Formats: sequence, structure tokens, C-alpha cells
Amino acid sequence: MTLGSDDCDVHPTDLEDIPKIQALLLALNDPYANVSALVGSVRVLSARCRRRARLRLLKSEVTSIEHALAVIGNKGTEEELLNVLEDLTVLKAELQG
Repeated sequence: MTLGSDDCDVHPTDLEDIPKIQALLLALNDPYANVSALVGSVRVLSARCRRRARLRLLKSEVTSIEHALAVIGNKGTEEELLNVLEDLTVLKAELQG
């Protein structure tokens, strides 16, 4: 799957994924949670994790979100999650302002 930069940009429809992000945040402390499924359900977060994994692998193919998360690790996933949350917060403020 090839992702363009637009796939990693937040859009107003991504604000609908906030409950999914909240579920992901709750699941991070659960060792039995399927974090990859939760990350994969959030379009922009999934795209950013895949992009980060491709950059780390020097353009090698990233076959799945599970593969991407294994490549970037917990720290990379957390950094992407925080960036998505920040971008969604800014977007929401811009739409309300």
C-alpha cells in the first residue's frame, strides 16, 4: 500500500475517530488488548505509523499495521499518537474558531 502525504494529514472527518483514540489510550495499559487493531481503526494514525515504519526500513514494504508497529515500537507509536492528538486538537479549534 502506497500512502501519499494526504493520507497522513488530518481532515474534519478524522474528528469522528476521537472515541477510537480514547479506546486506544485505555487499552495501552492492557497487555491483552489488540493495539494493532485499534491503531488500524484510526485512519490517520495508521497511515502515520506505516509511513514511519517505511522510513525506518528505508522504503521497504510494510505489509501490515502489525508489521509497522513492530518496526517502530512502543515509543514510535506513542509519538505518532501524540502528534495525531495535537493535530486533531488544532483542527477542532480552527473549525470552531
